[in-house]
Amino acid sequence: MIETFFRAKRIRRLSLLSAIVLLALQSAGSAFAAAPYDIQKGLEIGGVKINCVRIDMNNPAVRPVQISANGNLVSTASVAEMANAAGAFAAINGTYFEAYNGVPVPWGTLIRDGKLLHISNGGAVVGFTDEGRLLIDRLRFDFLGYVNGAERSIPWRINHPSEEPDAITLFTPEYGAAVPVAPGARVVLVSGGIVTQISTGDFWTPGDGFALLYGPAVAYLADERFKIGDSVYYTSRISTTFTDANDWNSVKVAVGAGPSLIINGQITADGAAEGFTEAKINTNRSARSFIGAGEDGRVVIGTMAAATLSEAAAACREMGLINAMCLDGGGSVGLTFEGKAIAAGRNVNNILAFTADASATASSPADGAGTVNASANGQKISVNGAESVIVQAYNINGNNYFKLRDVAFILKDTARAFGVSWDEATATIGIRSGEAYLPDGSELDARNADGNRAVRPGTAQLLIDGEAKTFNACNIDGYNYFKLRDFEVLGLTVEWNEAAKVILLGTD
Repeated sequence: MIETFFRAKRIRRLSLLSAIVLLALQSAGSAFAAAPYDIQKGLEIGGVKINCVRIDMNNPAVRPVQISANGNLVSTASVAEMANAAGAFAAINGTYFEAYNGVPVPWGTLIRDGKLLHISNGGAVVGFTDEGRLLIDRLRFDFLGYVNGAERSIPWRINHPSEEPDAITLFTPEYGAAVPVAPGARVVLVSGGIVTQISTGDFWTPGDGFALLYGPAVAYLADERFKIGDSVYYTSRISTTFTDANDWNSVKVAVGAGPSLIINGQITADGAAEGFTEAKINTNRSARSFIGAGEDGRVVIGTMAAATLSEAAAACREMGLINAMCLDGGGSVGLTFEGKAIAAGRNVNNILAFTADASATASSPADGAGTVNASANGQKISVNGAESVIVQAYNINGNNYFKLRDVAFILKDTARAFGVSWDEATATIGIRSGEAYLPDGSELDARNADGNRAVRPGTAQLLIDGEAKTFNACNIDGYNYFKLRDFEVLGLTVEWNEAAKVILLGTD
């Protein structure tokens, strides 16, 4: 029924107002033709005042990121502060959080880099697949814990402390703080997939594992179901309302809040149906943050000065959005664009931000025409778990770029070693897997790391085992710098260990 409704609505003619709004979003500012984003301020649709940023998610250079204040789930910071630290060109406040009493933990769903960090079985969730497609739905999450291959535990929630005596709570390293254990409660610590400790003391979650906290009323289950040395893992299951659950398996970034406004072309603005009870959310005119997408896949994030749910949904429809939902509102409303606060509310727990590769933002130079800012920094990299080495990098628009020869050097004694050559005639870098790398003496040399500098972003042509590839790159001091994840084409795995602040390169 929903799909039939959606298809029928596709053929309706846009109202004159809708056409004007879409034209304004497409043409405002001369930079949009070159950059995959633009801002529109001072819109008024149906009496609702709107500031919004429009983002072309069809551009592969654009990436959504979920960011938590200070790298943990128990802090707050301004939207602008978090966005600028991540090098994001735009950001908006995220899910609800405990803003008034106690630890400011989130209340809604959070998914970062494909990992579920927090859940709420109410409201709505906006997610981005690995292809950048926006999904919105009312979701339910369930956890299953396995001990030595058998299902033995059903956690209630994740990374959210509870005073309920029968609560079973899962904690991951992303929580980022010590967790207090109530009298009579028990905690099972799992490191590297193995139970290492069962105790009653306050704890930090192992950096390479997780913890299961059993409240006082169910603490006996910890001793009944676990023993030191057991193999333990957990899985999560998503139940959907309007969308295909399989689509959510490819979601890399998600933020839950709500209420939803439009899903698959159908207006769904019903706070009570999603578990909301407060008039300021369900019926009153309130300041609101929102996110949505049109049929063309372009995403809009923005703020509304004051609107009811029905007014917000109508405005989003007039903007041509077929999916839209509210984020945290009221005093939390915050929106930034290119380093400037468009709306500045209170400090919040988390944001949804958007970054772009250097080549995508060349139309917005920081240090001169056609240039962007590159900030030098040393980054720890560990190859196959070995002792980490410091590798010189440059942060450009939120992404670390590494010298090709440094990467080749630290991999020269592994199964993924590769040789590097240069063809002057075709201006092509050659990479040959399995060849011995021949150092030129420049490797791991940080003497030229002189802080911030202006660089000209562009692309580099590579011939990898005879196959032509084009990567975004920057040339600094005559050397080409690339993102590490570009080298996953060579069979590498790239992971980030937040606890140790180290990049993990794997060659298996």
